[in-house]
Amino acid sequence: MSSDELQRYISDAVDLGLTSFDHADIYGDYGCEAAFGQALAPALREKIQLITKCGIGLVSAARPAHRIKHYNLSKSHIISSVEQSLTNLRTDRIDLLMLHRPDPLMD
Repeated sequence: MSSDELQRYISDAVDLGLTSFDHADIYGDYGCEAAFGQALAPALREKIQLITKCGIGLVSAARPAHRIKHYNLSKSHIISSVEQSLTNLRTDRIDLLMLHRPDPLMD
């Protein structure tokens, strides 16, 4: 889908009352957030809620340091993921951040 097509898709969704868009850093081999951010018009940003998730590391050419699929809920990983998501989504805020999978060792 081209950036223009995606922008029309977002606009049409908002016109229909669909205003929450759920993302994750890993979706689309780490590319969906950037595509969405490129298509998101500033005027539409004020009408939607951006949701994203973090905590999974996939093996990918986009993340060469990831040699095995793993979960990482460390403070540094969460901060890094949020900063990258903000950049990818071309926004100054994420309305809701979720963790993909809670750490089974947490109380």
